[in-house]
Amino acid sequence: MIRKIDIHLHPKNDDPGLEKYLKVMDKHNVEAGLVHGLDDAGWDCGFKDTTSNDEVVRAVKNHPGRFFGTVCVNFGLGVEKTVDSIREYSDKGCMGIKLFPNSGFDPNDDKFEPIWQELEKRKMLVFSHCGWLATNDKNPSMRLASLDGASPFHFEVPARRHPKVKFIFAHFGGGATYLETIVLTSRLPNAFADTCPGWGRWVFENDMPGLKSMPREKLLYGTDNASENYGIDEIWWTNKLMSYGFTQRDIHIYFYENSAKILGLVP
Repeated sequence: MIRKIDIHLHPKNDDPGLEKYLKVMDKHNVEAGLVHGLDDAGWDCGFKDTTSNDEVVRAVKNHPGRFFGTVCVNFGLGVEKTVDSIREYSDKGCMGIKLFPNSGFDPNDDKFEPIWQELEKRKMLVFSHCGWLATNDKNPSMRLASLDGASPFHFEVPARRHPKVKFIFAHFGGGATYLETIVLTSRLPNAFADTCPGWGRWVFENDMPGLKSMPREKLLYGTDNASENYGIDEIWWTNKLMSYGFTQRDIHIYFYENSAKILGLVP
């Protein structure tokens, strides 16, 4: 089995500390994972006595070197509250932030500059959902939009201003906006993208134009908790990327090394 790092995991209400999931990772040679909080304030994430952000912290503390974490923050709640959350969870061990801009904020807005400055000072990364976001069952009338901020170009301003901050676009930047991912990862040294389903896999399933020009050192393996499907996933991605001209060395870089560098596991 190929050594893997899963850059896109979430705590689940039936396995909040990811204790069960760690056994699945061991079985499938997934050496580490980046675990992301969810927007508990606006969504029913299923945690009764805690929050997903706190469960991220628990997983990281219980399994150092295996789980790394991000805190989910919502810029729409204001700069001050966002910075306070970043400071709190950074001190608890989180190495980045998780964003869902679909809920109504544009990361390019200059008013958020103090947030980016705080992240740069703390050497934290940015991991953002991109593209379509499912309806909020807790609040079905909640305004959600893919165009308001949930695409790579909405991070161009802070990514240019803060080259020391790594920006990772989940789901390959979204289906309709995947070309934005290719542009920014090709031009900015601090821009990356994962191949997490649905859109992250969809663009490759459909062999969308331009994918062969994606910088291989910017492509990250992520699954949204593949669980027992890691084996099938490994075969599919290996075959698909080799059809794009990837070598065995390139496959290793995709599944492991690119993420290992981001997590600080290798130089």
